[in-house]
Amino acid sequence: MISKICGNGILRVVAMIVLYGTVVNGQNARDVVKGNLIQFNDNGAWCWYQDERAVVDKARGRLIVGSDASDNGVGGSPRNGDIDAVIFDLQNRQAERYALMEGGTNFGGCDDHHAPAFLVMPDGRYLAFYAGHNSNNNSYWRFFYTDRWGIEHAFNWNNIPGGTDFRTTYSNLFYLAAEDKLYNIARTYARSPNLMVSTDSGQNWSYGGLLTEPDVSIGYVNGYFKYWSSGVDRIDFVATEHHPRDYNTSIYHGYMKNGQSFKSDGTLLDSDITDKTAPKPADFTLVFGANTRVNGDLMSRCWAIDLAAYDDGTIATIFKARVNDDPNHPSNDPDHAFFYARYDGATWTSTYLGKAGKKMYSSEQDYVGLGALHPNDPEVIFISTPFDPRDDAALGVREILKGVTADHGATWTWTPITQKSVRDNFRPIVPSWDENNTALLWWRGTYLSAQNFDAAVVGIIECNSETVERMHYVDATAANTFLTNGSPLITTGPDANMGAADDRWHERTGFGNGNSVLTSAEVSGENAPVLKTQMIVSEAGTYDVWINFWANPTADWRIKAGLAADRMQLFRQMACKQVEADDHDTALTLTSSGNTFLYQAYLGRVRVAANETLNVYVDDHAIQTGTSGTRIGNTARTWYDGVSYAKVNTAVVSVAEHKKISNEFVLRQNSPNPFKPSTTITYSLPKAAHVTVKVYNLLGREVATLTDQQTPAGTHQVIWNAQSAPSGIYFYKISVGNFSKTKKMILLQ
Repeated sequence: MISKICGNGILRVVAMIVLYGTVVNGQNARDVVKGNLIQFNDNGAWCWYQDERAVVDKARGRLIVGSDASDNGVGGSPRNGDIDAVIFDLQNRQAERYALMEGGTNFGGCDDHHAPAFLVMPDGRYLAFYAGHNSNNNSYWRFFYTDRWGIEHAFNWNNIPGGTDFRTTYSNLFYLAAEDKLYNIARTYARSPNLMVSTDSGQNWSYGGLLTEPDVSIGYVNGYFKYWSSGVDRIDFVATEHHPRDYNTSIYHGYMKNGQSFKSDGTLLDSDITDKTAPKPADFTLVFGANTRVNGDLMSRCWAIDLAAYDDGTIATIFKARVNDDPNHPSNDPDHAFFYARYDGATWTSTYLGKAGKKMYSSEQDYVGLGALHPNDPEVIFISTPFDPRDDAALGVREILKGVTADHGATWTWTPITQKSVRDNFRPIVPSWDENNTALLWWRGTYLSAQNFDAAVVGIIECNSETVERMHYVDATAANTFLTNGSPLITTGPDANMGAADDRWHERTGFGNGNSVLTSAEVSGENAPVLKTQMIVSEAGTYDVWINFWANPTADWRIKAGLAADRMQLFRQMACKQVEADDHDTALTLTSSGNTFLYQAYLGRVRVAANETLNVYVDDHAIQTGTSGTRIGNTARTWYDGVSYAKVNTAVVSVAEHKKISNEFVLRQNSPNPFKPSTTITYSLPKAAHVTVKVYNLLGREVATLTDQQTPAGTHQVIWNAQSAPSGIYFYKISVGNFSKTKKMILLQ
């Protein structure tokens, strides 16, 4: 049972269940993922009070993902504290990693609070902001220019009027088109959120004011804030009064617009946010109060997790609360629960989602796996939990589950994204994209503290316009696998024994598909040569490509591979998924003795002509995790077992094919956005009506009429060809009787 909290009481509702499971050759599989698991960074994690940690550049087809690296992960101490930006090409599905600040130079090493925030600028550049975890008084930023990040700049908060009394943490980066201003929100003066503002596209920054101030400083800091903005005219936020370990916190909502701050219903609280006086967090609209009872259980010490506002005016948030923890004598290891809350324009209504589990490590009583709202679909959420929300069954580790509601959040249908994982899956995020495309990202591994973890950034990308055929398997043999210079591969073996530590590949029989695998580092550390497996693809088209390797889920087996010799990634079992029955067009051997399973790592996407040769490069990497060069065998071995590829089919898919037409008038975000020189605007009508869609510039002048006619019910599209218009920000507006809606778009000529 789950409970829905209403303004006047609690309504019991039943959670719907979707079953999803898998069996491999009669044995329970491990590390099952629903979708194509992609590794974005082999060493990384993030906190959750910096946004946006990932953004989609729809104009160029890129996904930008930020994280912080640990010396306990891949690469060891040389990567400790690297603040990384990964730019992932959505066409070839390959990643390029950049270090914004190597080794956390100014911050003293690794801390997931150092993860950067990103913004795709109106002119197409990428802006990254990052700060230490109470390390100094600075916020740092860089711009990305075509193929490189520019020089690092710093804003010293001690130079604001009156200076600051607390070191800086977090970056939250937004652009408001109506003001043509950039905002970065950081925790600094008064241990509270402060604003820095730029009116010249980020070249210069000035102090923008104090968003909230405390009634009294209690414990560590004065409030935790999650932010959201559509990029048009306001920034929404949800907040607590203090840190939940120091205070019995509630959740509040407000927003800032035109230099002022407001409650949810538009009540003005601060007429000038540019100074150092401000409302208190508790002055804003109460979303969920501490000491609320749900189904007889006492909820206390809440913490905000995610926030989003939608086209229909709905605002939603996910938060967590302690369960049955004495507010006056709090536990050091309390139970937690997830909640979802939705604002309909008049009232906040909250729904219990399920158990969130215990703390993630000893010194942080309120750290849980967190969750994410889908920013383009108000009916979808994701959570990371060690308990199945369908029946409260213990899952052993934190798994990612997808929730879908058909009744505005009152009930949820749950489907596992990850299942039977060996490592935890933490802190999912979903960057804003569009209704037909979703990127779900999280990090997976072992989390000892914010300063010490062994994790990889992974995720899945779903595109409604794509269908991927079943995979075709190609075994790696002496006939198709060579050294990179074309020389024949001469292995030791073949035999059923482990290969000697001789820096050569060994053909071990009795395992794998084709009854053998190519192995390295089975006994001790080796450095075998790079291999190239070649295959002829008979049919022209676009193909996804994977490398197959065997692994023991309790060890750290791995493989290094890529579609080019200089673009290989290290893939460890913990960041990969097991191959499942029916994935391929022929049956494969998926399990073997010694608790070994066939795993798969995604290499990317290629376009090939008919009968073209496809090359895949493969290497071992017997370097102990957490070191930069210590060789180790056995637990870090490589068992290579061939390549898989699958054809990707793309079709133009209408909104109506993937989502029911709304029973209301709906105006959707244009696509692509930013765009050059044309873009498509989609809208839906529940009934026939006279429709006008017009385009305006920043001054409010009409520049184009895209339609002005009677239109039947259904989903429709209009195209604006802006070839003769200058670059800049434009607004498009639909008018249907008494209904009107306006959205922003960006033209890049």
